[in-house]
Amino acid sequence: MKTLACLTGSGTAPELMAEALYALEALARVHGFEFDQVHATFGGVALARMGQSVPASTRETVLGADAVLVAGAEEPALDDVMAELDLRARVTRVRFGQHDDVAFVTSVREDAAEWTVAKAFEIAEGRRLRLACVGDNGWCELVNLAAPDHEHVRVEHVSPRDAMPFAAFNPARFDVVAVAPQWAEGMVEISAAAASHRVAAHALLAEHGPSLFVPSPDGGFALAGHGVVNPSSMLLAAALTLEHGLDHPAAADTLAGAVSAALVDEPVRFGIRASSREFTSRVLGGFQLTMRNAEFFPA
Repeated sequence: MKTLACLTGSGTAPELMAEALYALEALARVHGFEFDQVHATFGGVALARMGQSVPASTRETVLGADAVLVAGAEEPALDDVMAELDLRARVTRVRFGQHDDVAFVTSVREDAAEWTVAKAFEIAEGRRLRLACVGDNGWCELVNLAAPDHEHVRVEHVSPRDAMPFAAFNPARFDVVAVAPQWAEGMVEISAAAASHRVAAHALLAEHGPSLFVPSPDGGFALAGHGVVNPSSMLLAAALTLEHGLDHPAAADTLAGAVSAALVDEPVRFGIRASSREFTSRVLGGFQLTMRNAEFFPA
């Protein structure tokens, strides 16, 4: 049985983690799998309680897990957690509208570029067998060298000058994008720019040991304690955890699709959106339509 380390910071982090686990437990029942949860704090909460932002017990919890789901992306102590892990590639998944979904893959270490490109092809093989390469000559050469080992994946080379407008105005043109590090941040920020029906989350993949999964920063403390923080990015981070950390890709697709459907159909009454739990409950209610082996799965 896989073990998930739930790493919770301060501010809105406890509320976001609660919504993610509520959804993960429901998915485990629907898809028939089990996982263990272990919980630890870090950052300001851990500093107040134990005198260290990343105490030894938290490090032990993280290193002993199969995957690490983080709530509290703004915590400076997250860098200390990341330094403990063999993180090599960053996958940013951006969903927009009902069905459109793009994965941007880039390396987080200079010596991990080859491993990252191979991982991008692996991700493409589990999706629509399309990979776009965006980068300089050295990066594109790595993609070309890896392509013969993944002959079913169609590779397209797109210059950074052309890729940026596509990311901003037509991201659905892409499926998986292997993007060189110097272009990755700008391209991801443009594609994931705040919009009512767009949501992004991040996976930091390790070759050895656990990978790390985080939502996009939510702004921290202003909404803490009110139960109204938008959990959509945290739920998408949970979907990435299922896909790349707990090895349940079908459950990941169910959750990611339901999050998009809930965003598209989210009611706004008198300028007020749903509470955190209302939104998550609507996501859970959409499982029957996004689960691929459901009797009435829409074409």
